[in-house]
Amino acid sequence: MTAAQHALAEGDAGLAAQRLVYARDAEPNNPMVLRLLTAAFWQAGNLPAAARTVRDWARVDTDRPTPERFASRIYEDMGAVDLAAEAAVRAADRAPGDASAWERLGRLRLRLNDRAGAISALERARLVGPSVDGLLDLALAHHLAGDVGAEVSAAHAATQIDPESRRAWSTYAHALARTDRLAECGDACRRALTLGDDAEVSQLLDRVNAATPRGLSERSAA
Repeated sequence: MTAAQHALAEGDAGLAAQRLVYARDAEPNNPMVLRLLTAAFWQAGNLPAAARTVRDWARVDTDRPTPERFASRIYEDMGAVDLAAEAAVRAADRAPGDASAWERLGRLRLRLNDRAGAISALERARLVGPSVDGLLDLALAHHLAGDVGAEVSAAHAATQIDPESRRAWSTYAHALARTDRLAECGDACRRALTLGDDAEVSQLLDRVNAATPRGLSERSAA
Protein backbone atom coordinates (compact mmCIF):
# COMPACT_ATOMS: atom_id res chain seq x y z
CA MET A 1 0.00 0.00 0.00
CA THR A 2 2.69 2.49 1.00
CA ALA A 3 4.78 1.74 -2.08
CA ALA A 4 1.71 2.11 -4.29
CA GLN A 5 0.85 5.45 -2.72
CA HIS A 6 4.39 6.66 -3.35
CA ALA A 7 4.11 5.57 -7.00
CA LEU A 8 0.82 7.46 -7.37
CA ALA A 9 2.34 10.56 -5.77
CA GLU A 10 5.23 10.33 -8.25
CA GLY A 11 2.80 10.08 -11.18
CA ASP A 12 3.54 6.44 -12.02
CA ALA A 13 -0.03 5.13 -12.01
CA GLY A 14 0.88 1.98 -13.93
CA LEU A 15 3.42 0.91 -11.31
CA ALA A 16 0.98 1.78 -8.54
CA ALA A 17 -1.67 -0.43 -10.15
CA GLN A 18 0.76 -3.36 -10.36
CA ARG A 19 1.57 -3.07 -6.67
CA LEU A 20 -2.06 -2.65 -5.67
CA VAL A 21 -3.13 -5.78 -7.52
CA TYR A 22 -1.12 -7.77 -4.99
CA ALA A 23 -2.74 -5.88 -2.13
CA ARG A 24 -6.20 -6.54 -3.59
CA ASP A 25 -5.48 -10.25 -3.96
CA ALA A 26 -4.49 -10.33 -0.30
CA GLU A 27 -7.46 -8.22 0.87
CA PRO A 28 -10.19 -8.36 -1.80
CA ASN A 29 -12.75 -6.64 0.42
CA ASN A 30 -10.58 -3.78 1.63
CA PRO A 31 -12.30 -0.57 0.42
CA MET A 32 -9.13 1.52 0.72
CA VAL A 33 -7.21 -0.88 -1.52
CA LEU A 34 -10.06 -0.95 -4.05
CA ARG A 35 -10.28 2.84 -4.03
CA LEU A 36 -6.57 3.27 -4.67
CA LEU A 37 -6.56 0.56 -7.34
CA THR A 38 -9.53 2.19 -9.08
CA ALA A 39 -7.71 5.52 -9.08
CA ALA A 40 -4.48 3.93 -10.30
CA PHE A 41 -6.15 2.12 -13.21
CA TRP A 42 -8.08 5.29 -14.11
CA GLN A 43 -5.00 7.51 -14.05
CA ALA A 44 -3.09 4.93 -16.07
CA GLY A 45 -5.80 5.06 -18.74
CA ASN A 46 -6.89 1.45 -18.23
CA LEU A 47 -10.59 2.27 -18.17
CA PRO A 48 -11.95 -1.30 -18.45
CA ALA A 49 -9.88 -2.36 -15.43
CA ALA A 50 -10.92 0.78 -13.56
CA ALA A 51 -14.58 0.00 -14.28
CA ARG A 52 -14.25 -3.57 -13.03
CA THR A 53 -12.48 -2.45 -9.88
CA VAL A 54 -14.91 0.36 -9.08
CA ARG A 55 -17.76 -2.15 -9.29
CA ASP A 56 -15.95 -4.33 -6.75
CA TRP A 57 -15.43 -1.28 -4.57
CA ALA A 58 -19.10 -0.27 -4.75
CA ARG A 59 -20.19 -3.77 -3.72
CA VAL A 60 -17.96 -3.54 -0.63
CA ASP A 61 -18.51 0.11 0.29
CA THR A 62 -22.31 0.25 0.10
CA ASP A 63 -23.01 3.24 2.35
CA ARG A 64 -20.95 6.07 0.89
CA PRO A 65 -21.47 7.79 -2.49
CA THR A 66 -17.76 7.96 -3.35
CA PRO A 67 -17.44 4.70 -5.33
CA GLU A 68 -20.53 5.55 -7.39
CA ARG A 69 -19.11 9.00 -8.12
CA PHE A 70 -15.91 7.38 -9.36
CA ALA A 71 -17.94 4.89 -11.39
CA SER A 72 -19.98 7.64 -13.02
CA ARG A 73 -16.92 9.55 -14.14
CA ILE A 74 -15.11 6.44 -15.35
CA TYR A 75 -18.13 5.35 -17.41
CA GLU A 76 -18.38 8.87 -18.82
CA ASP A 77 -14.72 8.74 -19.87
CA MET A 78 -15.52 5.43 -21.58
CA GLY A 79 -18.34 7.09 -23.49
CA ALA A 80 -20.99 5.03 -21.69
CA VAL A 81 -23.19 7.96 -20.68
CA ASP A 82 -26.15 5.72 -19.84
CA LEU A 83 -24.06 3.77 -17.33
CA ALA A 84 -22.61 7.04 -16.02
CA ALA A 85 -26.15 8.30 -15.37
CA GLU A 86 -27.12 5.08 -13.59
CA ALA A 87 -24.10 5.41 -11.30
CA ALA A 88 -24.93 9.08 -10.75
CA VAL A 89 -28.42 8.05 -9.60
CA ARG A 90 -26.90 5.71 -7.03
CA ALA A 91 -24.46 8.42 -5.88
CA ALA A 92 -27.30 10.91 -5.43
CA ASP A 93 -29.43 8.36 -3.59
CA ARG A 94 -26.54 7.74 -1.17
CA ALA A 95 -26.06 11.48 -0.59
CA PRO A 96 -29.47 13.11 -1.09
CA GLY A 97 -28.31 16.34 0.51
CA ASP A 98 -25.48 16.85 -2.00
CA ALA A 99 -26.73 19.34 -4.60
CA SER A 100 -23.72 18.73 -6.84
CA ALA A 101 -24.68 15.06 -7.15
CA TRP A 102 -28.16 15.98 -8.40
CA GLU A 103 -26.69 18.58 -10.76
CA ARG A 104 -24.32 16.01 -12.25
CA LEU A 105 -27.20 13.60 -12.72
CA GLY A 106 -29.19 16.33 -14.42
CA ARG A 107 -26.36 17.12 -16.85
CA LEU A 108 -25.93 13.46 -17.76
CA ARG A 109 -29.65 13.10 -18.38
CA LEU A 110 -29.53 16.15 -20.63
CA ARG A 111 -26.83 14.43 -22.67
CA LEU A 112 -29.15 11.45 -22.97
CA ASN A 113 -31.98 13.75 -24.14
CA ASP A 114 -33.98 12.81 -21.04
CA ARG A 115 -35.41 16.28 -20.50
CA ALA A 116 -38.00 15.32 -17.90
CA GLY A 117 -35.41 13.34 -15.92
CA ALA A 118 -32.92 16.21 -16.15
CA ILE A 119 -35.50 18.71 -14.89
CA SER A 120 -36.42 16.42 -12.01
CA ALA A 121 -32.78 16.05 -10.91
CA LEU A 122 -31.94 19.74 -11.37
CA GLU A 123 -35.05 20.84 -9.49
CA ARG A 124 -33.93 18.57 -6.66
CA ALA A 125 -30.53 20.29 -6.69
CA ARG A 126 -32.28 23.66 -6.62
CA LEU A 127 -34.15 22.67 -3.47
CA VAL A 128 -31.06 21.24 -1.74
CA GLY A 129 -28.59 24.02 -2.54
CA PRO A 130 -28.85 25.99 -5.77
CA SER A 131 -25.78 27.08 -7.70
CA VAL A 132 -25.41 29.30 -10.75
CA ASP A 133 -24.28 26.40 -12.94
CA GLY A 134 -27.10 24.16 -11.75
CA LEU A 135 -29.73 26.84 -12.34
CA LEU A 136 -28.41 27.59 -15.82
CA ASP A 137 -28.52 23.88 -16.63
CA LEU A 138 -32.10 23.89 -15.35
CA ALA A 139 -32.91 26.86 -17.57
CA LEU A 140 -31.49 24.95 -20.55
CA ALA A 141 -33.52 21.86 -19.69
CA HIS A 142 -36.72 23.91 -19.48
CA HIS A 143 -35.81 25.62 -22.76
CA LEU A 144 -35.41 22.26 -24.50
CA ALA A 145 -38.70 21.14 -22.99
CA GLY A 146 -40.42 24.27 -24.32
CA ASP A 147 -41.33 25.75 -20.93
CA VAL A 148 -40.33 29.40 -21.36
CA GLY A 149 -41.78 30.55 -18.04
CA ALA A 150 -39.76 28.02 -16.06
CA GLU A 151 -36.68 28.84 -18.15
CA VAL A 152 -37.00 32.53 -17.27
CA SER A 153 -37.52 31.71 -13.59
CA ALA A 154 -34.40 29.52 -13.39
CA ALA A 155 -32.23 32.03 -15.25
CA HIS A 156 -33.47 34.88 -13.05
CA ALA A 157 -32.66 32.85 -9.93
CA ALA A 158 -29.09 32.42 -11.24
CA THR A 159 -28.68 36.21 -11.51
CA GLN A 160 -29.86 36.55 -7.92
CA ILE A 161 -27.33 34.04 -6.63
CA ASP A 162 -24.46 35.73 -8.49
CA PRO A 163 -25.30 39.24 -9.73
CA GLU A 164 -21.80 39.45 -11.25
CA SER A 165 -22.22 36.42 -13.52
CA ARG A 166 -22.25 37.56 -17.14
CA ARG A 167 -23.35 34.10 -18.24
CA ALA A 168 -26.35 34.23 -15.91
CA TRP A 169 -27.45 37.64 -17.22
CA SER A 170 -26.90 36.55 -20.81
CA THR A 171 -29.01 33.43 -20.30
CA TYR A 172 -31.69 35.50 -18.57
CA ALA A 173 -31.73 38.02 -21.42
CA HIS A 174 -32.11 35.32 -24.07
CA ALA A 175 -34.88 33.67 -22.06
CA LEU A 176 -36.74 36.98 -21.73
CA ALA A 177 -36.38 37.49 -25.49
CA ARG A 178 -38.77 34.57 -25.92
CA THR A 179 -41.45 36.48 -23.98
CA ASP A 180 -43.14 39.85 -24.45
CA ARG A 181 -41.07 41.40 -21.64
CA LEU A 182 -38.92 43.51 -23.97
CA ALA A 183 -37.99 46.21 -21.46
CA GLU A 184 -36.73 43.63 -18.96
CA CYS A 185 -34.87 41.83 -21.74
CA GLY A 186 -33.12 45.07 -22.69
CA ASP A 187 -32.18 45.70 -19.07
CA ALA A 188 -30.74 42.18 -18.76
CA CYS A 189 -28.76 42.67 -21.98
CA ARG A 190 -27.28 45.93 -20.72
CA ARG A 191 -26.42 44.34 -17.38
CA ALA A 192 -24.67 41.44 -19.13
CA LEU A 193 -22.68 43.84 -21.31
CA THR A 194 -21.45 45.77 -18.27
CA LEU A 195 -19.85 42.51 -17.14
CA GLY A 196 -18.04 41.75 -20.40
CA ASP A 197 -18.27 41.86 -24.17
CA ASP A 198 -20.69 39.44 -25.77
CA ALA A 199 -21.49 39.71 -29.48
CA GLU A 200 -24.67 37.67 -29.20
CA VAL A 201 -26.02 39.80 -26.36
CA SER A 202 -25.14 42.98 -28.29
CA GLN A 203 -27.07 41.69 -31.30
CA LEU A 204 -29.98 40.75 -29.07
CA LEU A 205 -30.04 44.24 -27.55
CA ASP A 206 -30.09 45.77 -31.03
CA ARG A 207 -33.09 43.62 -31.95
CA VAL A 208 -34.86 44.50 -28.71
CA ASN A 209 -34.26 48.22 -29.25
CA ALA A 210 -35.55 47.97 -32.80
CA ALA A 211 -38.70 46.20 -31.61
CA THR A 212 -39.36 48.48 -28.65
CA PRO A 213 -41.61 51.52 -29.13
CA ARG A 214 -39.48 54.69 -29.11
CA GLY A 215 -41.01 56.24 -26.01
CA LEU A 216 -40.67 53.05 -23.99
CA SER A 217 -37.08 52.56 -25.19
CA GLU A 218 -36.11 56.07 -24.11
CA ARG A 219 -37.68 55.64 -20.67
CA SER A 220 -35.90 52.28 -20.23
CA ALA A 221 -32.53 53.79 -21.23
CA ALA A 222 -33.07 56.67 -18.82
